[in-house]
Amino acid sequence: MEIDFVRVYQKKPQSIQQLIAQRAVVDTNLILPPAWAFGVLYGGYTNQQETIQRVKEIKQHQYPIDAYWIDSWFWSYSDKGKGPHKYIDFIADTLSYPNRKEMWSTLQQQGIKGGFWVWDCIQQNGNEQAFKDFFDKGFFKNVYTNKDSWHNNSTTTAMFETGKDNKGTLNGNINFDNPAAVAYFKQRMKHFFDEGADFIKLDRTSDINTCKTMFEMTQEFGKETQGRGFILSHTGGQERSAYKRYPTKWTDDTRSDWNTENPLISFPSWVPKVALKENIAMFSDPSKKTSSIPFLTNDMGGFDMGKTIHPSEELFIRWMQFSMFTPIVELFSQPENPTSNLPWKYSERADTLFRKFAHLRMQLFPYIYSYAHRSRIEGSHMIGKFPKHTYQYTFGNELLVAPVYTRDANTQQVYLPAGNWINYWTGHVLAGNQYHYMNAPIDQIPLLVKAGSIIPMRNYASSVESGSNKFIALQIYSGADGHFWLIEDDGISNEYLSGKYAATLLENKETEQSSTIVIHAVNGFYKSMPSKRLWTLQFFDSRKPVSATCNGKKVNILMKGDNKFMIELNSVDVKQKSTIVVKFK
Repeated sequence: MEIDFVRVYQKKPQSIQQLIAQRAVVDTNLILPPAWAFGVLYGGYTNQQETIQRVKEIKQHQYPIDAYWIDSWFWSYSDKGKGPHKYIDFIADTLSYPNRKEMWSTLQQQGIKGGFWVWDCIQQNGNEQAFKDFFDKGFFKNVYTNKDSWHNNSTTTAMFETGKDNKGTLNGNINFDNPAAVAYFKQRMKHFFDEGADFIKLDRTSDINTCKTMFEMTQEFGKETQGRGFILSHTGGQERSAYKRYPTKWTDDTRSDWNTENPLISFPSWVPKVALKENIAMFSDPSKKTSSIPFLTNDMGGFDMGKTIHPSEELFIRWMQFSMFTPIVELFSQPENPTSNLPWKYSERADTLFRKFAHLRMQLFPYIYSYAHRSRIEGSHMIGKFPKHTYQYTFGNELLVAPVYTRDANTQQVYLPAGNWINYWTGHVLAGNQYHYMNAPIDQIPLLVKAGSIIPMRNYASSVESGSNKFIALQIYSGADGHFWLIEDDGISNEYLSGKYAATLLENKETEQSSTIVIHAVNGFYKSMPSKRLWTLQFFDSRKPVSATCNGKKVNILMKGDNKFMIELNSVDVKQKSTIVVKFK
């Protein structure tokens, strides 16, 4: 028997039932992103008109969208971020964004959060007033001549970059260890949030105190938050566990290629040697420090397209399928990429498959968000690792994911741990403690469900905040006993930190001729918690049901084809325990 599975814990946990009853947590450093961050996020190098148009096109393609950020051209779109002028002047590009308040308002009216890019320094040339201001106040950590070409007389963000030094400009790194400098920086940045921005993408650094400052700005100034901040920052900065207080991190600038061992495309030397295969390992390899980041994301499709004019559709699809089963999902690319990593710009097939997987992601929100809470409560990671099988992982306890990371592959070898596992796409049952070759056509990622699993889902909505947990569908996979903790809160405030969240224990106990599903009374409370809920129980079971009751009263069984049936429970009081008993032939 091969035992090959680990789940990372901050310290030895108590049982989750005991922790919930005590309103205790194992990882007190871990702070949750807002609920909307667990939907689908987008970023781009777009001006005001293009931003509004891109969001319109995203919605026209029936993609979910929870947030959109404008990357570094936000400061100087008119010359494509050439710099050093405008980087940063605390004004940004007012010609390309003539009415930022109107722009952010247009997004907010559609339930979309808006963000923008920033870094941690001021270059002198073209920004003399801001530079002198911080220099005279002693708010720079150090000043040096910057000859790097990035936003410093550059001609591009990456593609075909020559790497030649220019004459340079004085550059001041802001001292975010100095409380006075932090307070003044926040004051200079506040007007961007007053206009309606909600979150920050922080580039160039992963310094903890810098992340802290940016995160606090989103908490204090964001109009769409009630204290739940959000940033995107580089990996690194993990010297102290305090980094987990300022989510989220992304896997840096990646290469749009299958792997770096046998590259199909050449890339500028500065681009980190991380393609799809290596990027997966940043999540799933327990020997890599990045795999311990609770809420890690990545640029779906890769950031740098390399020296090509035709980004690979197959690569994008496989990268997309992997990304949908990670803690946070975002799409982004360098501006030179003609697709901007937007699926419809690759092909009709990519468009269709993205929509399919993105809709599934949104339906899985109750499952994903419950595990986000469990990361804090139990100290366990959402991604379960297999040390001897680096490129597969569990997403929560119930789902096993084996991304395809090889070009032209249509099968994938998967090692299944103990127990029976059900192929999500076909319903076939596979035995554990052994290897299996699974079919992996381009429209599927190997995805397995552990027998006995209860997976809570909800109706599709185009954003997390426009959806609702008032209707929950429980997908119940037979073959073993199982349970799940459904954990909910208001999604936007920090009241969960003081124990204001709700936990509902869901249980499944099987015998040869019956299944007993118990929906326990809710434990806890949060603002806006629904008092009643509609439950649909979706059974994946080869046995033939003959009768069903809920709390002793007969309920209807709706057959949905071979090995699948449903039971609907309308308007159930969440404070009421419901026991559903299904009898089989």
